[in-house]
Amino acid sequence: MGLFSWIRESMTGEKVCPIEHLESYRRLGEQVYDLHVEMADCDRGRALAYMQAARSLQTMADALLGDALSGFGGQAKPVPVITHDQADVWYGKIPDLMIAARQEAAFERAARIELPIRLGPQLEGPSPCPVAHLTGLRRAAERMDEMTKAAVDAARSQGDRFKSVILSYEAARTRKQAGDAIVGSISSGRRVSEETHEDAEKQYWLALSDYLLVAQGLKAPEVIQLDLLPASGDRSARLRRLCKLDSDDIWKVTSSTAKREIQRAGEWRQAVEDLQEHWSACLITEVEREYEITVEELLERNLIEENGYWYCCPFPSVYRVRNSTASVQVLGRTIPRGHVFVLEYGDDGAPSNFITAASFNSGADRKYCEDE
Repeated sequence: MGLFSWIRESMTGEKVCPIEHLESYRRLGEQVYDLHVEMADCDRGRALAYMQAARSLQTMADALLGDALSGFGGQAKPVPVITHDQADVWYGKIPDLMIAARQEAAFERAARIELPIRLGPQLEGPSPCPVAHLTGLRRAAERMDEMTKAAVDAARSQGDRFKSVILSYEAARTRKQAGDAIVGSISSGRRVSEETHEDAEKQYWLALSDYLLVAQGLKAPEVIQLDLLPASGDRSARLRRLCKLDSDDIWKVTSSTAKREIQRAGEWRQAVEDLQEHWSACLITEVEREYEITVEELLERNLIEENGYWYCCPFPSVYRVRNSTASVQVLGRTIPRGHVFVLEYGDDGAPSNFITAASFNSGADRKYCEDE
């Protein structure tokens, strides 16, 4: 990042998408389109569901960036940092989904990734949520409604086969309308509270979560029926879901806030060395997978929020149960309203430690290996 870009991002909270990012996003879009054409004659529902998940994420990310993407080749407009980062996460998931689609088209049940594909956790952004980000979410929801509406209408005449898909679509459509109503008030210049901004963001996120399921269910309705089963059902199947621990990225569990502070403090090289050492020795068990999958589900349902990060490498996010939530269940523990929790990953193969309390002390310095 150049000095001017860094100053602009720090002062305004806006970011101009680097030209190389825009180029890669456009190439990725072309690849998704090629996959769509390639699978035009495919009759395997699960393969088509993977393909639809890839198309959906590309559609949402393109819409979220809006003018920043359409301005390619000219003067691109800046977007909020949260908008750029969220789009980048969605684009980043597409290659694995394209691989899964081709594997499933070649051999049934060959893909490693479990269906359905879920939207995952919402990135933590500034408060109140920037109006430009809300507008991007609104565009994304609108594009997804356009993408699914006709097929859902056609599915209504096929009895109960698409019942779960139709129910999910109705939930998505209603959430979208609620978000539109709130954003309409904001756009008209009326002063609204921070909570109103957050509610609009929540409604759009829940809508997009359901639209993503609908897009897959239209091709393989059975996967949506499975997804609507209680989370306490088949634990082994639940733990096979793709989560951040399946990524090769050394920053995969590091809080985005920690990452920014590390960069600004000039500790990037030291952090990279420690993270590489940590993950080379870290033993991932069912405990870590269940924790990360549970956290993703709770974030998607807006039951918890990020509340800082743990001071030890790999600097994972600390989460707080929202005031609007009575309690949540994490690793068999009941965490009440307002309490915080974190999974402290063990070093050198040591087991992880789940920690929860009414609050954690803040202000501790980041701890690296050489500090021990």
